[in-house]
Amino acid sequence: MEILFSHYLKLLYNNTMIKRENQIPQKFSGKKRSDRRAGFLPGLSVFVLFLFPVAGILSAATVDGQIFSGMKLSKSLDQWRFTGEYQIRLNENLGALDNHYLEFTSPYMPTKHWEIVPDFRVSMYPSRFEFRPGMGVLYKLSWGKKIYISQLIQQVKWQTDFESTGVVKHGLRYAVFYNQVLSKRLMFTSGIGALYRWSDAYTNLQFIRMIAGLVYIFDSTHSLTFTPYLGMEDPLGNLEFTPGIVLVASIQLKGDSKYLPARYISF
Repeated sequence: MEILFSHYLKLLYNNTMIKRENQIPQKFSGKKRSDRRAGFLPGLSVFVLFLFPVAGILSAATVDGQIFSGMKLSKSLDQWRFTGEYQIRLNENLGALDNHYLEFTSPYMPTKHWEIVPDFRVSMYPSRFEFRPGMGVLYKLSWGKKIYISQLIQQVKWQTDFESTGVVKHGLRYAVFYNQVLSKRLMFTSGIGALYRWSDAYTNLQFIRMIAGLVYIFDSTHSLTFTPYLGMEDPLGNLEFTPGIVLVASIQLKGDSKYLPARYISF
């Protein structure tokens, strides 16, 4: 979950569309509606893909309902972007605190397609805390007409978790995100990602997670991301389904970005 919707639209229009000052304005036509529907098809496909594992929940031996709730503050400065996020995560069917964390990122955008993203997270668990530095690379593509823009993002990220107990864990994450502007107030957002974990106690595919939901823009500063969430923990071992909700409020401080930042959420 990341930048405000209006800021997102402004940057998309300025950085991915050819200026058309000399064109004569045209009325809305059926052809344009078709363009909008065609642009929405990839998002619909992701949503359908998101629904397939739901049937497996009904027969799964273990299901753990969760909720991820947080607030994000961000500011863009030329080719840099700075964000801070606080998030609380509940598990055990919303009956217990899994963890809460503070995360800071400073993406650098050398071109309109690439982002280099260093981050640092401090996570507090009931019985321990963790420091987690990470380094990621994003590749993004944008297309569409007028405000009805789509964005496809691929993320590769390496992270190392240092626990207060002395345990050190490494992880490699890959994720794909897709966003589709639906109107001046709404955007469809979706994603699917996986984490492979290395540690003395566990080396395997740790989880696969999926989201598909909406972003609502209140004004030029505030937006809210609401999306159902489905996780599959230890999918190659003791499979556990973790359905839930992701709810993140975003505040975008005034700033200026040379390129359109990628929009994605931590899940």
